[in-house]
Amino acid sequence: MHVVDLITTDQDKKFAPAGRMATIILEIICKQGCCLPRDLYERGFTSNEVSKNWHMAYALASVEMHLMNETKEPLQSIIRRK
Repeated sequence: MHVVDLITTDQDKKFAPAGRMATIILEIICKQGCCLPRDLYERGFTSNEVSKNWHMAYALASVEMHLMNETKEPLQSIIRRK
């Protein structure tokens, strides 16, 4: 489970594209240490998708990473305990 899952309902999927992108951004950051918009093109995102969703997706990925680093465990594990 990711941060975007907590703010997106089944009826309102407006954050879904940014959520998918945030997941990829987080994977890239964990592997390479950083992620730039051009890194997403190699993962199948179009320039239009990146320009529309980059800022929200990067923010979500940053929050997710902060939560993971703070607790040293995935966010999904924390949510299951509550």
